[in-house]
Amino acid sequence: MADRNRTTLTLTIERVSAHLSLCPRSNLSALIILVFVVACFLNLSLSAQVPAAPPPNSPEYLWYEAENMRGFATNPRGEPILNPSWMNLPKLKAPGWGINGPGVSAEWTQGGESEWNSAAASADETQAEIYQDIEIPVAGDYRFWVRYADWGAASENFVLEVMQNGSQADHHEFGSKPVVDPHDEVIMYWGWAFTWDRASAKLQKGPARISLRIEKRAGARRHVDCVLVTNDLQFVPAGRQKPDFAAMKYLRESLARGSQVSTLLSEATVTAPEGWQATKIANRDFLMPWNIARDFWSLYDKPLDERPLYPFHAEPIEEFVKSYKGVREVPIFSSKLVVPVIYINYLGEYLSEGSPFLRYLRETKSPFAVLINYGSVGVSPEQGQAAWRLLRGELRDQFLGWISGESVGYVWDSAATDLKITPAMNRNQLLEAHRTFYTNALNRKWSTIFHTETGPMWQELIPAQSTSSTSFAHALMSWGTDLIGIETAAVQPMTGMRIAFTRGAARQYGGKFLYYHAPNFGDSATTFTRVQNFAGPDNFFHSRYGVTMGPSLSWYRKSYYLYYMSGASAIYLEQGGDQFFKPGPGEHQFQLNPLGRITQEFIGFAEKHAADRGTPYIPVAFLLDPAHGWEMTDYPHWPLGISQINRSDRALRELLGAAYFPGMVVEGEPASGDRQAFVSGAFGNIFDVLVAEVGAKPTQALNKYRAVVVGGHIAWSPSWVQRLSEYVRVGGTLVLNTAQLKGVPEGFVGIRLTGVATETRSAVCVGPGEQHQDLSGQLFRYQRVDLKGATPFITTVSGDSLVTLNKVGKGLVIVSTLPDLLGLDERITPFAAHMLQHVFAEASPFRITGDVEYLINRNARGWVITLMNNNDVFKPQQGMATVDRSAAVRAVIQLRRGTVQAANEWTSDRELTVERRGDISVVSVELAPGGIAVVELVVGR
Repeated sequence: MADRNRTTLTLTIERVSAHLSLCPRSNLSALIILVFVVACFLNLSLSAQVPAAPPPNSPEYLWYEAENMRGFATNPRGEPILNPSWMNLPKLKAPGWGINGPGVSAEWTQGGESEWNSAAASADETQAEIYQDIEIPVAGDYRFWVRYADWGAASENFVLEVMQNGSQADHHEFGSKPVVDPHDEVIMYWGWAFTWDRASAKLQKGPARISLRIEKRAGARRHVDCVLVTNDLQFVPAGRQKPDFAAMKYLRESLARGSQVSTLLSEATVTAPEGWQATKIANRDFLMPWNIARDFWSLYDKPLDERPLYPFHAEPIEEFVKSYKGVREVPIFSSKLVVPVIYINYLGEYLSEGSPFLRYLRETKSPFAVLINYGSVGVSPEQGQAAWRLLRGELRDQFLGWISGESVGYVWDSAATDLKITPAMNRNQLLEAHRTFYTNALNRKWSTIFHTETGPMWQELIPAQSTSSTSFAHALMSWGTDLIGIETAAVQPMTGMRIAFTRGAARQYGGKFLYYHAPNFGDSATTFTRVQNFAGPDNFFHSRYGVTMGPSLSWYRKSYYLYYMSGASAIYLEQGGDQFFKPGPGEHQFQLNPLGRITQEFIGFAEKHAADRGTPYIPVAFLLDPAHGWEMTDYPHWPLGISQINRSDRALRELLGAAYFPGMVVEGEPASGDRQAFVSGAFGNIFDVLVAEVGAKPTQALNKYRAVVVGGHIAWSPSWVQRLSEYVRVGGTLVLNTAQLKGVPEGFVGIRLTGVATETRSAVCVGPGEQHQDLSGQLFRYQRVDLKGATPFITTVSGDSLVTLNKVGKGLVIVSTLPDLLGLDERITPFAAHMLQHVFAEASPFRITGDVEYLINRNARGWVITLMNNNDVFKPQQGMATVDRSAAVRAVIQLRRGTVQAANEWTSDRELTVERRGDISVVSVELAPGGIAVVELVVGR
């Protein structure tokens, strides 16, 4: 097109010039024609190279979660009041607006809240308000959509108020009349259903406040999920699905086109650094700590042919004993990976001289752990001190630690008096207050149990949090934990992202991590036992276990493999007695149940590949503040207990959402563990999370990553600025934005801030060889800069820099002039997502296509690629899974450099064909819905 334009211009100039020479008297008119033609050409040429700005009425979508608003009722310490739906509390017990909490049966059968929480107020509440300060991008007509609980037979009145410039722009009552048909299936079942209703208002550009107000008593509790403000008057929301936000739309369309982007990473050898090698646990490559039934220890002194030979836990126990007494090959429990876990309530009994358990430990030298969930033990001073001497002496190398599922040590009962926090504290102060509280409380707990001074025993604690796991992962390692755990329920989004926090913390502090395997989905879990089955009307809202409850069996299986291949040193089953059953009706053989069959398969896999599973190859790290407090699925949702959600939290949400795209889009689907937890990310599971803690040990982790992307807000210390400079000079790529430059030298980033902010919608990538990309989207406000050595990479249509590159030593500093990468809607912009594509897209040595989740490991022979098809197994919280067996996926693995000599799929023990496409080696594998493939690629040296 440009060549054709130049040719046309040349011919036109030649003709006009000839006319000038033949007709001197018409020189002036001809000159005017020439100038006009050149001007037209220049305009045409520019329009061919730079995308035009979108029209000023481009749609804006401002989405706000009710649980993130301000104004909630709090307790004296500043924590929000809780008002969960299954309790239906009156105003006296839960005044004002409170946090509803994550959904239980009624919510999850409707797909759940739009994110993790919602806001609730009692039916008899008459005066309460929560609010959100927002910025309206452009003046015009807006629609306000609210998702809330519609009670079929009662009103749930509340008001949406919009204030601008001190005046009321809108005041609309919701919930005064039913929106959903009273005979709707969900309403007939639960009495209420989530619905969307709307109001409209004309708004001016600029600040505004939206409030959810209660002005009178209602017939039913008020339960509000989220609010959408949009000038797209044709948009109608459905379920918990969000609008097509600009950056998510850009990524979807760009990836669908197969757009190739050049890498901004320096050349690097693709090896897994030594510091990444999986840390052995009790001098073993991998373990499966297991709750052992007390019955085994009571049988331990019987002859071998009258008792099971290995520690076990099963139900019914008498059937297990009858089937496996004296048998050497026992499913699951004859594996050397399985090591015993005992419950703290029986610690005094088990560690008494002469006990079967103590004799077992001395005879086998087996590692062991103690589960402390909701438990305690009271022993005499003599027993306590004797047990303490064993744990610190003879059994020290065998003792794995105190497994603490969901909690940091189960000392929370003393928090009401001993945790000294106030809303006035910043997050650094709050994190330090938590460290002080836990340290002191754990010291008291252990010293009381053992009747001697013990200290907090941080090194022996194995905290396995579910909610709060991302906010406390690095803190716990910093406080002294050596083996950190993580529990992920089926409804927590983006398991791969949560692993990135845990694995990153373990790598940064030289520790290891454990997966706490619990098949929970809301208030239900997948089990096949009689003992732990609370199904029935009396407990329907809170605990429901059964063969049709909880996540799918695909979720159960994929969890094992994903954590194992992600580098977990151990996997612990929360239940453990749920692997065998005697099915009915009729008389059947005692056997492994479906969960047990999956576990047996996985144990065989782990036994075979413990030495060659390799090390996860993670080329990109996110660097956060040590006290970031960020957690997508916390309860009651406020960072570190009482800190309000702020712009840094929203920046992290958007940054990680882009990295794990389409994770936050999939989150809008009906809740299902196979979709929200497992995400077929566009860039794969190639990320770790680090924190910028002051100290020599943590900072050494940076140089193991090809790129470091700074997320959220960080107060840089001089030592960290120096560390960043060293990292870049030796070849690292560092990504910053102008909200993160305080204390960073201008010479390092190559730009100077002018202090001038400007708004636009459009952007163009001017990188060499860049394919045209439409980077327009929502309105955003960027900072103008003067270039002081950096070069523009993405600019506005007027030429202002939006992303700059500055070469420093062998590496590169990338800076976005958009603070926090957020538009006025506080969502990431398309050009920021495009910038990240240039960092992420070719960070690994492979190009993997197909709608699969993948993880890359490096081993001695080459590479190991874990692939998972997360499509078309739909398992609701209650009910059987449905499977679309036509939804198989073909994954194609291409090694960018090098030659693949052989390929083997480990889960099926079969050899795969290696194709040659020029210099590229290609391996393909088919995955059934919910399926897994683990492919080893042997490469040439």
